[in-house]
Amino acid sequence: MARGGRHWHFAFGWFFVLNGLCYGAWLVGSGEWRRRLFLPRRDARDALHTAAYYLRLRKEAPRQEPYNGLQRFAYTGVLVLAIVEVLSGLVLYKPVQLRALTSLFGGYDPARLVHLGVLALLALFTVGHVVMVALHPRTLGEMVTGGRRHE
Repeated sequence: MARGGRHWHFAFGWFFVLNGLCYGAWLVGSGEWRRRLFLPRRDARDALHTAAYYLRLRKEAPRQEPYNGLQRFAYTGVLVLAIVEVLSGLVLYKPVQLRALTSLFGGYDPARLVHLGVLALLALFTVGHVVMVALHPRTLGEMVTGGRRHE
């Protein structure tokens, strides 16, 4: 029974990898990475202003584009977390064959800890989006389609 669960886990893991590769190819091929990914020179100040506004430390709302700097930071961070999740999962899958990657994580047990911790962060990100949809249901369409096209 336990082996069946592991097989399902890896099957969904490879689906996760394939989905990420397709998304990455689309980002690069379409040029959307310029609009969607966090670029510190462009987005750092806006991310700080947006965070201050959300924390009620700043009265004026930041400018609204399809994505503000804080959203770009969060979405880029999730992509980085997803890559770490996959790499740590590969260490758990083939620790001896991927010895260099295993040592990069500090060994098998630290890789397990990283894998679980990143999973928790990805789940937290997902829960945050579910809460936002519950609070603002009209935005669900834009979340699914990537927002309105602003050209």
